[in-house]
Formats: sequence, C-alpha cells, structure tokens
Amino acid sequence: MTAPSALSIVHAAEQLRAGQLSPVELMRSCLERIDRLEPRLHAWVTVDRDGAMAAARQSEAEIRNGQYCGPLHGIPIALKDIFYTKGLKTTAGSPICADFVPDYDATVVQKLREAGAVILGKAQTTEFAALKPSPTHNPWNLEHTPGGSSSGSAAAVAASMCPAALGSQTYGSTIRPAAYCGCVGLKPTYGRVSAYGVFALSWNLDHVGLFTRTVRDAAILLFALAGDDPHDPACSSLPVPDYRSASFHPLPPRIGLVRDFFLEKATPATRQHVEAAAEQFARAGATIKEVRLPESFVGEPEAHFKMLYAEAAVSHAERYAQHKDQYSPQMQDLIEQGRRISTAEYIALRRHQQRFRHDLENLCQSVDVLLTPSTPAPAPKGLGSTGDPSFNGPASFSGHPSLNLPSGLSADGLPFGLQLMSAAFREDKLIAAGQWCETVLDFRWEPSFVDRDSRDKG
Repeated sequence: MTAPSALSIVHAAEQLRAGQLSPVELMRSCLERIDRLEPRLHAWVTVDRDGAMAAARQSEAEIRNGQYCGPLHGIPIALKDIFYTKGLKTTAGSPICADFVPDYDATVVQKLREAGAVILGKAQTTEFAALKPSPTHNPWNLEHTPGGSSSGSAAAVAASMCPAALGSQTYGSTIRPAAYCGCVGLKPTYGRVSAYGVFALSWNLDHVGLFTRTVRDAAILLFALAGDDPHDPACSSLPVPDYRSASFHPLPPRIGLVRDFFLEKATPATRQHVEAAAEQFARAGATIKEVRLPESFVGEPEAHFKMLYAEAAVSHAERYAQHKDQYSPQMQDLIEQGRRISTAEYIALRRHQQRFRHDLENLCQSVDVLLTPSTPAPAPKGLGSTGDPSFNGPASFSGHPSLNLPSGLSADGLPFGLQLMSAAFREDKLIAAGQWCETVLDFRWEPSFVDRDSRDKG
C-alpha cells in the first residue's frame, strides 16, 4: 500500500476531498518519513513540526466543514531555504543568516497559504543559492550529489518526504537536481512567477522553480503561483491560463530534437538514451525534427556566468561589505569576479541576452517543444560539486520555460532526465507536451536505496 507521503498532489487531493485521507494523516506520514530518512539524507534545514501540524489540523477542520478550496488544500510543501517565511527562519545556506527570521512571507509563500497548502519546512540550499554545495545526499545513491542549488527540495520530493517543493533556478538549480533525483522539475518563464521575498542572486536570471512527482502536479502548483505581483517589477501582467486543463488529453506534440551542443557534449550513454526516447516518442505519434541552436548561442555560457557574477556582486554589496569573512571562498571569488566587470561589459552581456532570447523564441515557434538531455550525465559521485549545469543555462539565460522529465535509469541505477523547452509564456504548451511524453515514458522507478540503506545501517 502506498504511504500517504508518497502520493502525488492529484491523488492526495482526491483522497482529501473525499474524506478518505485527512491532512493530519498526510502530515504525520511525511513527518515519519523525514524522521526515518533525514539522518542519512540531510534534505532539511528546518522542519516546522508544530506549525505544520497546526495548519494540517486547520485544513482538516475546513475540509470537514465544506470549505475545501482546491487541490493544494492540506498538501505539505517544502520551501528552499531562500524563501522568506514570516516567523520561520530563512538561512539561505549561510552562517550570516543563521538566525534571520523574516517578518513577512514571500509572494509565492503567501499564495500557497491562500491555496490551502501547508508549509512543512525549509529545505537545504547551497550558500545563497550559488556554488558551495549543501550537505544533502542523492536519495538514489547517498554517495552521489543531488545537484544544486535546490538540493534539499529535489531530494525531499524524490524521497517521498513531501509531495512537492519550491526551489529556484539562476543557471541550472531546478532542472539539474530534478534530473539527478528523478522527479519532475519546472522552471517557468522569467516573470511568470513572482520572486518577491526570495533571496536574490541575479535579478535578471533568478526564477522560482517547482519540484513535483508528476507533470499534472506541476500544473496545479504553477496555476496557484503564477501571475502579476506589484512587489516584483519583473513580473508579467499577461493573463494566466488554466495550466491544469493543459495536462488532460494532450495530443502528440511536434518535438524539435537539439543535437548540436547537447548531444555533442553528453556522455555516450546519455546520448543513446535521448535518441532512444525520441524514437519512442515518434513511434507513439509525435513529430520529431532536428533543429539547430541559433548563432547567438555562441558564447552563452560565458556571458551567462559573467552576468550572474556582476549582478551577484551588486545584490550582495551591502552584506558582503559587512560580513566578507563569513562568505565561503567560492562565494567570495564569485563576488570579486563580478566586481571587476565594467559597465560597458555588462551592457554588452545584456545585449547578448536580448539577442539570444529573441532568436530562441523564433526557434521555439517552429515546434511545440525542444528536446534535449537535462544533464550531460546522471548525478556524479561525490558531494564536493553539484554537477554540470550547462544544459540548463540556455533557458535560464533567455528566460524560456523548461521542464525535466524522469525518463529512465543508467547502468548504475541513477536517473536520466529529459529537458523540454517551449516558447515564452507557453507553459500550457510545455505542460501538455510534458504530460504526453510522461505517459509514453511511463517512468515508475522509486529511489529505494535510501530505504535499503537505512535498514542496513540500523
């Protein structure tokens, strides 16, 4: 029998609404799972047991009294520890913020609460969502990285500690850990979801990211979070489609397979896996055509990193001046590199970003989604690095939406991930294609390693 903590949002919501499962039972299942696995996995900074259980009891009473407010009502959600939470510490993975307790909620946290979701706690992040790895292990093999910077969020969802989590992506911090940990990861279009109340690393690159078990779950979560926010000047006022309906009865999509750069850089096993998946999609009715990245992609990785460094130097200027010695050597080096970038060079970087965004948008208009591997290889061994984010950079630099789909296991038993990208603000199209591909792939494996390892260690 499936434990409540392992249910998808869709299935948990069905049972909660029908009275077959209570929010308190669901919360207890999540907490029991955390108690059993957290000593080995290290996915959490703070588990708000008392607050989460009180909120679960409130949800139970509301649902019982006919005040059910939607599919997130009573659903436990983890937050990457860079999201402001009123009355609950937000450390950003840094000793500088070890005791910081915000006096307001981030916009997305407020929206989650309004949708009836229960904030379970704060998940591990790399230092300020940048380079220094967190202590989190990969639930498929504890000797491998879960990726970063949203390491705890991805690991917690993959290990069935909670049905969903929020993270972020500035370069590859949602799609890569989702791929390494074998869960669905969604990075919406830049400006589709408010970043107000989220520790900033790079204002023109930061995105809120979503981790779920299924594409339909991601659609539910995105629908609750998307929309304009007067507190975030980068937020779009474009109408928000009902992404939930996009995940029902999708048609075979037109898929643009990107071989240049992605398959050239991927390991042979990853390349073979992606080619096989494309053939599987074609047999199931999808239209597959090879497409090439625009010329403006040349130099994207270097431009992306330089923009990130320059903006991080500005966003951290005041804190860095006061607490430089408490920053890690990796973060100090990042900021110092950013401080050396001139205004003229930064303007050129922004121009490069605009050109690439324009050209990638034109490419996306020719198909429903682009298909690439999510990472060059499955999660590497060791916790001293969070892995290679280069395959996720293009969508972060351009701001286009991207989605990770778990798609199979390597010979070592680690997940492969497929990355889909679509036109800007066409998450409805991305979700529909993702749902169709997810059904064809039928990925059903679970990371049993953590359970087996916990028993073996007593």
